[in-house]
Amino acid sequence: MDNHVVRGALLSYRALFTWSNPLGYLSSRIVRPIGLTVTFGALSSHYGAVVGPTLIGASLLAGAHAVIYGMALSVGNERSYGTLDIWLASPQNKLGAVCQRALPHLVDAFISGMITYLACCALFGVLPLPAQTFAWLLVLSLISSFGYGTMVSGLSMTIKDVFVPPNLTYLTLMVLSGALVQADMLPGPVRSVSAVFPLSHVMQGIEEPDVLGAVGGEAAVGLLWFTVGALVIHRAVLHARR
Repeated sequence: MDNHVVRGALLSYRALFTWSNPLGYLSSRIVRPIGLTVTFGALSSHYGAVVGPTLIGASLLAGAHAVIYGMALSVGNERSYGTLDIWLASPQNKLGAVCQRALPHLVDAFISGMITYLACCALFGVLPLPAQTFAWLLVLSLISSFGYGTMVSGLSMTIKDVFVPPNLTYLTLMVLSGALVQADMLPGPVRSVSAVFPLSHVMQGIEEPDVLGAVGGEAAVGLLWFTVGALVIHRAVLHARR
């Protein structure tokens, strides 16, 4: 990979004030996802459900959280620093820049997801999937989460409040992805749209083992949201240059 691409990605990562503070990093990337996983895992255990799928789903959400918020804030903070209009009007390829800035967050997401999974499995005394198998599922879910994050980045270029896009889109993912609530338990009107969200095909593949279906489904979801994100970013750039 070109050195200037890596350098640019790392500079963008360091510019996020949240991650320049070790306590801020630990709270958002380690403590928060582990707390969420323990909470939903305890609820599943309390009501007699198998805790394994909840641990897997919540740990995958930890990775998705890192991608969505990282990509959104890497763009949204341009507005906070007063540089968004200048950046949008510059000749730099904005879609390429968003992808570049996503690189460290994808690595971060993998680390966060793995730590959450292993720590929570140790706390509950179960290992629903071998660590290597979960790692592959996490990588697969990050592909679709990256596409979803591209769309969120595009929204961050157009919505003034930095946290509205990631908060709303992550909440939607928590409810509709099947990571915490099985898709067949959702109300009928929203059950049908679950399949277009990241993680949904991975979670379905866990319930009904279908490797090819999970891979193809997550790839298609990622491509769908990446395309939507590219269109939103293009529109934001055109609007800024008028």
